[in-house]
Amino acid sequence: MTTLLESASSPDQEADHGVLGRVRAHLPEIAARSAEAEAARAVPAEIIAALREAGVFRMSLPRAWGGEQLNLMESARVVREISRADGSAGWTVQAASMAWFFVRSLPPETLENEVFGEGADLMLRGAIAPKGKAVEVEGGYRLSGRWPLASGSFTPDWILAGFVVEGAPPLPDGRPDMRVALIRPGQATFLDTWDAVGLRATQSTDFTMDDVFVPRRFTGPLVGGNNIPAPFYGLPYTATGASHDAVIIGCLEGALDDLAELAATKRPAFNPRVVIGEDPVFQEKFAELHLRTAALNALLEQTGRVVMDRALTGEEPTPAEWFTYTGGHQHIHHEGIRILNEIMTLSGSSGLYSSNPMQRRWRDVRCVSQHVAGNNGSLRRLGAVLSGQGDVR
Repeated sequence: MTTLLESASSPDQEADHGVLGRVRAHLPEIAARSAEAEAARAVPAEIIAALREAGVFRMSLPRAWGGEQLNLMESARVVREISRADGSAGWTVQAASMAWFFVRSLPPETLENEVFGEGADLMLRGAIAPKGKAVEVEGGYRLSGRWPLASGSFTPDWILAGFVVEGAPPLPDGRPDMRVALIRPGQATFLDTWDAVGLRATQSTDFTMDDVFVPRRFTGPLVGGNNIPAPFYGLPYTATGASHDAVIIGCLEGALDDLAELAATKRPAFNPRVVIGEDPVFQEKFAELHLRTAALNALLEQTGRVVMDRALTGEEPTPAEWFTYTGGHQHIHHEGIRILNEIMTLSGSSGLYSSNPMQRRWRDVRCVSQHVAGNNGSLRRLGAVLSGQGDVR
C-alpha cells in the first residue's frame, strides 16, 4: 500500500514504543478484517483482546492505578492509527478509553479502592447523556431509564450512565441536578438497536435499567471536580473531541491510501492506455486533499498541545485557547466530511462498491460527524471571545 501521511515520531518516545508500538503490530489484521467486522456488526473479539493486551483501554488512566497515563495527544495518535486501519475499531477504542473522563467526579476512595483497586485494565461502556431518571433514597439512588449509543462490542467491567435526580433543587446556574453513575453490567440490559449507516461494527446500542439501586459513593456530579490523578482529567469538561477528531483524520488518511492504490491501477473507461494517476488534474486535486488532511491533523496537534500544556502545569486554558481547541473539533468534523466527499468523487464509480474500503470510511466519517463533539457551538463562542465579548463559558 502507498502511504501518504505517515505518523511522525511521538515526542514521547516511551509512549511511542509502548502502546503505539504494540498497536502497530495489529493494524494489518484490523484492516484485513474490517469488512468481516462490518458484516457481523462487531469488532472481532480477537482484535478487542489484542488491543486490550496492547494497553489501549488503560492508556489514559493514571500510572498510579496501573494505567499508561498517555496525554491527550498521545492517546489521539493511537486512535488515529487504529482508525486508519478501520473506523469502527478506532471509535471503539476512543469511546472506551476516553469515557473515564466522565467519572472523574466520583469520590476518590471509590475510584482508587473499588473501581481501580485491582488495576486499570478495565473495559468501560455506557452513555454520559443524562437520559436516566433517579429518585434519591437512603444511601443512594434508584435509577431507571434508557440510554442510547453505548459503544463497544465487548462485555464491560463497568457501565457509565448519566441521570437527572427527580425532585432535586436546581443547580446554582439553573440546570437540573445531573449526575453520573458507575454500575455493574449485570444491572443493565443491552438492546440490539445499532443498525446504522456508519461505524456499523461499534455496537453503539441502547441499554436500559429499571429501578436499580446505585450507592451514592458510585455517583458524582455530571460536571464537577476531578479525583483522577492524571493531568488529562484536569481539563475543563468536554466531549473528549480530540479522540473523535483522531477517528476522522485516521479514516481520511486511510481513504487517501485507498485513493493512491486506485491511482496506480484504475484506467479511464474511454482512455485505457493510461491510469488515472497520470492525469495532471487528478494529481493536483489529490495533492490538495492530502494537504487539507495534513492541515486538520496539524490543527488537532497544535490546539491539543496548548490545552494539554496548561493541564500539565495545573492551569486553566484561556477562553481563546479553549474555544480554539473545541472549535477545532467542530471544524475537523465538518471539513472531514467535505474532504471525504471529494475523495469519493475523485475515485469515480470504484469507491462505491462494497468491496472498496473507501465507501466504509466515507460512511464512518459521516456518522462520527453527527456527534455532539462536532456540533458543540464552540465556533460561535470562539468568535465571541475574539470579538471582545469576554469569557462566554
